[in-house]
This record gives sequence, C-alpha cells and structure tokens, in this order.
Amino acid sequence: MIAEILSGLMSIFSLGPLTGIAVGVLTGLIFGAIPGISGIMAIAILLPMTFYVSPLIGIPMLLGIYKAGIFGGSISAILLNTPGAPPAVCTAMEGYPLTRKGQAGKALNTALSASVFGDVFSNLLLIFVAAPLSIITLKAGPAERFSIIVLALTVVGSISGPSIIKGIICAGVGIWLSTIGISETTGATRFVFGSSELIGGISLIPMVIGLLCLPEVLQQVGQAYTAKKKKRLTLSQNREDNRFTLRDFRYCLPTMIKSSFIGSFLGALPGLGASPAAFMAYSEAQRSSKRPEKFNRGAIDGLAAPEAANNATTGSAMIPMLTLGIPGDDVTAILMGAFLIQGITPGPTIFYEHTHLIYGIFGGLLMCDLFLYLIAKMGFNLWIKLSQAPKHLIFSCVTVFCFVGAYSINQSLFDIFTLIIFAIVGFLMKRYHFSAGAFIIGFILGPIWERAFDQAMVISDGSYSIFFTRPIPAIFLFLALVSIISITRTRMKTNKLAMEVDQLKASDQPNN
Repeated sequence: MIAEILSGLMSIFSLGPLTGIAVGVLTGLIFGAIPGISGIMAIAILLPMTFYVSPLIGIPMLLGIYKAGIFGGSISAILLNTPGAPPAVCTAMEGYPLTRKGQAGKALNTALSASVFGDVFSNLLLIFVAAPLSIITLKAGPAERFSIIVLALTVVGSISGPSIIKGIICAGVGIWLSTIGISETTGATRFVFGSSELIGGISLIPMVIGLLCLPEVLQQVGQAYTAKKKKRLTLSQNREDNRFTLRDFRYCLPTMIKSSFIGSFLGALPGLGASPAAFMAYSEAQRSSKRPEKFNRGAIDGLAAPEAANNATTGSAMIPMLTLGIPGDDVTAILMGAFLIQGITPGPTIFYEHTHLIYGIFGGLLMCDLFLYLIAKMGFNLWIKLSQAPKHLIFSCVTVFCFVGAYSINQSLFDIFTLIIFAIVGFLMKRYHFSAGAFIIGFILGPIWERAFDQAMVISDGSYSIFFTRPIPAIFLFLALVSIISITRTRMKTNKLAMEVDQLKASDQPNN
C-alpha cells in the first residue's frame, strides 16, 4: 500500500501529466482573467479532451483549470473593479482601490500569494483526511448511501439560488433526466419516446457545455457592444508598488491561516462553495483586523482573506466527492463526470481500487499550486491585456469551442442538437434564476441514488422500513428534513426583512 502511494505521488513527475497541468493552469488563468468568462466554462469546454488521454493527464488538467480559474476571477476584479466570479466581489473591494493608487502589481501579488497559500492548505487537508475518512464511509451500505444522497440533494437544492423550491426542482429534473435510457436494474427502456439516440441516455458533455457555457455567451454578447471603452492599464514602473514583501506576508499570515480554515470547512459542505467562504473570511478579517479603518481603501489583509478562503475550497470540495461519491458543487460535479467518463466511480473504494491514480492526482494538486504561482506571476502583463480583450472575439472563439467539444466525443449531430436544447434551457434558467449547478448534480447523482435504492429494496425484501429502522439512514433523513425547515425559515425571515426595508423606503420617498 505504501509503495503504491509513493509510486502514485511520483507518477505525476512525467512529461504528460506536467504538460496537462501547465495547459490547465494557463487555460484557467486566461478564462478567469476575462470578465464574463469563468473557469467553470473552461472546464466544461475542455472536458471532452479527458476522453482521449489517461486520467493522470486529464483530471490534473481540469484541476489546474479549477484552481487557476478561481484566482483568474480576481484579476479583472483588481484591475477593472469587475469581478470575474462571485467570490471575487470581496477581492474587488480591496484590490481596486490599490489599483487606483498605482499599486496594481502589489494587489495581484497579494491575491496570488494568498490564493496559493489557501490552495496548499486545502490540498494537504484533502491528502491527510480523505483516505482515513474513506475507511469509515466504506462501511456504509445501500440504505446509508441513499440517505446521504438525499441529504446532499436537499442541501444543494435548498441553497442553490434565491428560491428553495427552484433549487429542489432543478435537482429533481436533473434526476429525472438521468433515468432516460436503459435501466441498470430491470433493463427496461424509459422515456426514450421511440428515439434510438436516447436509449443510451443523455450525453453528459453536451448537456454541461449547453447549460454552463452558451447561456453565458448569450447573456454577455449584448453587453459586449455597449461596454464603454476603458482606460488602458499597465503595471507601475516602481518596483516597491508591485511587491508583496516578506513583511506583508507576515502581516497577512494569521488572516490567511484563519481564512484557509474557513474556506476548507465550507468547501467540504455540499452546496456552499467559494462565495460564502470568501464573504465570511472577509468579514472575519475586518472584525479581527488591527487596522479596520483601512478596509475598503486597499487593505492587503482584506484582499488576502477572500483569496485564501475561496481557493481553500478547491481541495476540501473534493473530500465528499472522493469519499462519498457526492459532488458538493457544479465544478466537482463536472470533475466527477470526468472520473465517470474514464470508467472510475468516485467513492470510498476508489482509494483501494485506484490507489496509484488517486495519489497521482494528489501529487498533481500540489504541482498545480506551484505552476499557478509561477505561470501567473510571469504573466501579469498578459493578464492585464486579456482583461481588456474585445469581448466579441472572445465569445466567438468560446462558441466554436463549445460546438467542437460537444461533437468530438461521439461525432454525432444528435449531440449538437442536445447542446442547442440545453443552451436554450440554460439561458432560461439563468434568466429566471434557476440553478444549473443543482441540475447537473442531480443528473450525476441520479443513477447512483437509484442504484442505492434498488439495492436497499433487495436487502429489505421491498420494505421501506430499512431507511427508518437503521440509525444512520434515519439520522440523515431527519437531517434532510431539518435542513429544509431551517433554510426555509431563514429565507422567510430574510424576505420579510427585505419587504419591511422596501416599505420603509417607499414611505419615506414622498417626504423627500
């Protein structure tokens, strides 16, 4: 076992995996640096490439995009006050004031150092926690797996988007679409409506690209031609304005450690992800800062906090995926899709059936951090130019990649049709605030959930009591119910408070 672990960690140091990581990090930075283009779009577009290479190349490449894309979103936030991703909102609050002072280089170096710090922290947590945790989860039977997935889907559906009902509907529709095709248990064909193309089910890659990439293109295209011309940005010629010194690092270190803990904890919980981690870490940094008056004016500890937290979610978000086979957000859902494409099912047995691969991927995670620091630091001037690139050119290229990626797997026009259908669905979901992430997670977990249910029914001779008489399934189902009630009450209080504020503003308006 030890020999396999060491062999796996060393297997990443070969030309193929290192090239894949470098390509992934560079792609993530490029996509992340451009406003309106996110790292998850790059993952969806390049997902088909993992079909043609070994898992030790394809999966570290996607992880490189994942990590670099999160940092890349901070580039436009710092330079243009335009967050490339929701977690970068807090970054813009401190990074852009530094840019206005002529210290854009210092802001970028601070964000990069904090991001890599959070990345390394969460990666080490994943490496040391995941395997021991899998020993515990290995004892879970079908009833336990079924109830855990119910809890995960409940949490993901409840906190995805502004409406609990919409989130749960999205997860439910995703589960229903995953049943299209031939049943694994009975062999019956379901919901194919006489179409031979649907017998094998809906293809994951065209669906993911359609839901995540093309709707963003459609939304941004209208804004691309109405955007005002921005002032050209360059880094200051004064080296002191661009440096993140050792003194700065020591000053920010307690904040980065605390923020990494926050990000790692929230990242491991299904459905939360980087945005809550960034906001919570920023609030905590402001509360505990020795110089809170500098916040919103270019405080480097206020900049380091959200960057360390949002990148710390990347490693810990893989813990439930690898140990339970449950993706916690839309990115890990796509990563789980990449595993499934390679014929590898994430779950507790993955550490025993694919030890060499998993520890190779763990080594790849650490190499991603090194490549991210080096490539990002060497290319600051390039990222500045990309952040101001013409949007019509960028979106044209993205659209072409979407169609090529969807077609390349099966060389099927039906996949192109699937892409277009889900692009329309995704655009409507985005417009009416439905969650594409909950939809994708439901689609991926659907077959696993159904399989666990069928196995539990066989064990219990068709009795549903197996879910309530066993302690662990009963506890998880109870927690699912409690989470729905708790989140519903919180939302109702928030909506009531918002209505009272609106009424107060409306009553004051005539007096003004």
